[in-house]
Amino acid sequence: MLVKQKGIIIKTVDYGESDKIITILNEHGAKIPLMVRRAKKSKTGLQATTQLFVEGLFIYNKWRGMGTLNSIDVLNSHYDLRMDLFTNSYASLCLETIDGALDAEQVDAQLYALLSFALTQIDSGVSAQLVANIVMLKCIYYYGFDINLTQCAIKHTEQPGEFVGYSFKYDGVISRAVAHLDSHLMPLSNKVIYLMAILKKLPLSKINSISIHDDIVEEMSQFILLIYKEYAGVYFKSQRMINQLKRFNINLE
Repeated sequence: MLVKQKGIIIKTVDYGESDKIITILNEHGAKIPLMVRRAKKSKTGLQATTQLFVEGLFIYNKWRGMGTLNSIDVLNSHYDLRMDLFTNSYASLCLETIDGALDAEQVDAQLYALLSFALTQIDSGVSAQLVANIVMLKCIYYYGFDINLTQCAIKHTEQPGEFVGYSFKYDGVISRAVAHLDSHLMPLSNKVIYLMAILKKLPLSKINSISIHDDIVEEMSQFILLIYKEYAGVYFKSQRMINQLKRFNINLE
């Protein structure tokens, strides 16, 4: 059966000397593994079109098991995402987060929309680190947990200006007046808490041009990575590369 589907390549694995297995997230939100024959041969023209982040119309044969790719009509190669190591690493973090959120047999069109949004935003010049934060905030539910960012977990007040940190003891943000009740409180600026609460709930269609100071974005990242570790036991491989790049930059300075 010949199938035509729009999708984005989220994973590639070399297979033998000349072949490759790619996984696309199709427009319906399903992960589709495809065998690409002679993908590593320059004469086939498939080397450039079967890389991560490539978005296109995929035409493949599908019977039982894995499909076999026939051709790709590239819609957007997202070439620039691969040229800068930091941008590439954060874009890979987006892929890894969405890939981990979706089981092999699960279908969720919202995740395809989220990935398409993320790559488009990074292409347009939005901070790749900020986009990765948005993706991770949007994927929290898929990893089986949630976080309270809008109400003090002890006093139950909803005054963002009073929030001073997040408590894993009480599973929520904490107001200044009761911060002494958790000696292990993770300090967070109220601006970071407020912005994360907005980005977590705001529909993608409402998120247009985004500009947030780098220090705030970094504070967000540290918190979001910690909640994934604490609540879901997840540590992203892409983050290891990001940490290494940051240490390398510090050493150079």
